[in-house]
Amino acid sequence: MNITEAVAVIEQAISDPKVGLPEEIFRLVSRLTPMVNVDLLIKDKKNRILLAWRDDEFSGQGWHIPGGIVRYKERLEKRIQQVALLELGTEVSYSNKPIAMNQLVCKHDTRGHFISFLYECS
Repeated sequence: MNITEAVAVIEQAISDPKVGLPEEIFRLVSRLTPMVNVDLLIKDKKNRILLAWRDDEFSGQGWHIPGGIVRYKERLEKRIQQVALLELGTEVSYSNKPIAMNQLVCKHDTRGHFISFLYECS
């Protein structure tokens, strides 16, 4: 099988990239390209930062700023709300522009490079 045929097989395995990729294909893509994600900075009146609990094979177990990887053709604004709903159970208000952009390069080959946009939310 040549590269063109291999790509065709991979594309046939993807029903709707807007919904998500099959795990094996997502892992392949994340080994080849940086992932773009949004992070939500939420502070209370005492300037404490809201964290969400996460336990996964890449980040490990612990408290993290809520965040998520942007899907294909998904606007950043939609991912902000999806993260808020999935990790916090509510919608948020947010600044139209990110307050920071960070790059994270991890030791992992899979999901090892992120470009993150930090949004101030309430």
